[in-house]
Amino acid sequence: MARPPARPAGEKSTREQILDVAQELFATVGYEKTSLREIAERMNFSKAALYYHFASKDDLLLALHLRLHELGRDALAGLDLDALAGAAPDAASPGDWLRLFDEVIDLLLDNRILVVFHLRNHDALERLHDNEQHRRAHAATQDLEDRLRRLLADPRVPMARRLRLSAALGAVGAGLLMSAEALADVPTDELRAELRVIVRNLLGADGRSRPTAPNASTAPSAPMPALGRG
Repeated sequence: MARPPARPAGEKSTREQILDVAQELFATVGYEKTSLREIAERMNFSKAALYYHFASKDDLLLALHLRLHELGRDALAGLDLDALAGAAPDAASPGDWLRLFDEVIDLLLDNRILVVFHLRNHDALERLHDNEQHRRAHAATQDLEDRLRRLLADPRVPMARRLRLSAALGAVGAGLLMSAEALADVPTDELRAELRVIVRNLLGADGRSRPTAPNASTAPSAPMPALGRG
């Protein structure tokens, strides 16, 4: 039997196009308020054709949830996460941390609508906890988070470096969350540039934490201001 003609390079499959439509509707209208009929109408085909690719709305929910995990896995594939996350605290090259932050910033800003989908459908996503694919994806994410926590708690890593890494992680996380809501009107490239500046200001231009100020550990502390006094 003759094979169907191959898709032109860069052209999305029908399945990916359905996911794009569902992603937009779930992010803007919400999972609970979106029907399969609406998704099918956006695709200009019948519900039966939609069921050929996804048996239920929950299947769409799972596929979109896994999409972000898969994008993250691919984005971080070329980084030495063991060196970064504490298996060898001094093994990371000067630019490794900057590359990690840049990859995370690019990943989430290039997929802002997918981030919005996750933020606005938390309750619906809770129903996926018993799904085996979800558990595997969550375990991979949890492993990375655990390694980062070990680094930030590792006494072999200078305190100033751990503090600056924590601050950079917090700044990027907050900025990316705000990009989905409060900063939704700001162009992606502007957010990307500003977040990269923030990271470099915190870590130094080469990704190393900046040195502690001279004698900072021995300088006398300023007295705490008294509270509740006029």
